[in-house]
Amino acid sequence: MNISELHAKAARLERELQETRDLLTQANHDVEAITADLARTRAYAFNAATISVEDVVEDGANSLSRYGFCVIDNVIPTSQVDSICKEVLAAQSAIAKNMQGVRDLLGSEGRNGWELLKNQTATNKVELRPVRRAGYPPKPPNDIVWMPQYAQHLANPVVTAVARRVLDDHLRIAQLHPRIIATDKPDGTLGGFGAVEHRGRADTREWHTDWPHDLSAYGRDNPDENVGCIRQPFPDITMCLVMIWYLTDVDENSGGTWVVPGSHKDKRNPRGPSDGITVTAPIPGDMQVTAQAGSVYIQDSRSWHASAMHNPSGRERVAVVNRWCPWWLSVDDYAPGGIHNTVCRPLAHSEYLALPADLQLLMRHLCPDEQDTLQQPVLDRAGAAALRTRWGFRQLKENPDGLAQANAHVRVPLGPSKN
Repeated sequence: MNISELHAKAARLERELQETRDLLTQANHDVEAITADLARTRAYAFNAATISVEDVVEDGANSLSRYGFCVIDNVIPTSQVDSICKEVLAAQSAIAKNMQGVRDLLGSEGRNGWELLKNQTATNKVELRPVRRAGYPPKPPNDIVWMPQYAQHLANPVVTAVARRVLDDHLRIAQLHPRIIATDKPDGTLGGFGAVEHRGRADTREWHTDWPHDLSAYGRDNPDENVGCIRQPFPDITMCLVMIWYLTDVDENSGGTWVVPGSHKDKRNPRGPSDGITVTAPIPGDMQVTAQAGSVYIQDSRSWHASAMHNPSGRERVAVVNRWCPWWLSVDDYAPGGIHNTVCRPLAHSEYLALPADLQLLMRHLCPDEQDTLQQPVLDRAGAAALRTRWGFRQLKENPDGLAQANAHVRVPLGPSKN
């Protein structure tokens, strides 16, 4: 087949591809019905207690690619969920008290407060830890220090295998904090996420994507607080996995996470200044995740999602949120004054050493006393590449005459011209 025939074939295939896309668009027109079926069947969920690790990893990765999220059921044993739930509630109280102490100190001391924090002279009032970056103020300790029971499960082998499949072999947990969604109170205060005045309506949302795809970047236009974000349009690569570890059952009436399936592939963003999306309104095809306590919801950080802004269930929704990143993603490089944000809160060396060994690998970057070297699978890849390179140069000596055609089988396709 000559070049002209190949071009003609390519043009024909492009027409057929466009026709197929048009048919898919028509088939997907009733997106709400499709999503309702997904919510009913829970085709995004996989049971870690009944299927093999290999199957969970494969199915979970496929769900993340197709829908932008998955759920791994039964990660934390049922017998341990209640005690960990109580631990997280107690941790939330301790964390809030510590953060209030930091705010009080800074409020009363002004600029001098930063020096007090830096010099650790106020540790009788607040808990602080030095950070890895020189010249940055200390931060409150990583929230994991208040949750030792939960820490025993955070590096669950099924969960970490899914993360490694989607991200990379060397992982970092860059953020971790409790996320409690209140329920209705006896005094009439409505339950839900966010400001009380915005709660109580089942048709209210707070759509956003997560760091590093959070366009407001925590700090908005304040250079001391802004942690940075990827600019639109986002490249089609998963850069972060957000995990929500549910410690209470969740459904449509008890704080299930809202999500728009497939939104991780959409070039728009709910907070995009030019994208015409109202962050507080429902989106056709949105749905709430359902899961039993002990399950883990995992989503691509590009997915459009929202915490439930009404929770009429009569009980708090208790969960722990963490963000997992590959080793190559820069974390905590900006926001030089971001002492209050939850990104990369540090660990003292004793706290780091108290973590389970498999969790230490994921949180080593948070301890200034530990050298955060690349993990072995990344080094193995580099070693294999070096061997291949040396083999190639060896051919210069052993088979110089064969090099002219050694890569004759390699063809790099060019994209279509835009002219």
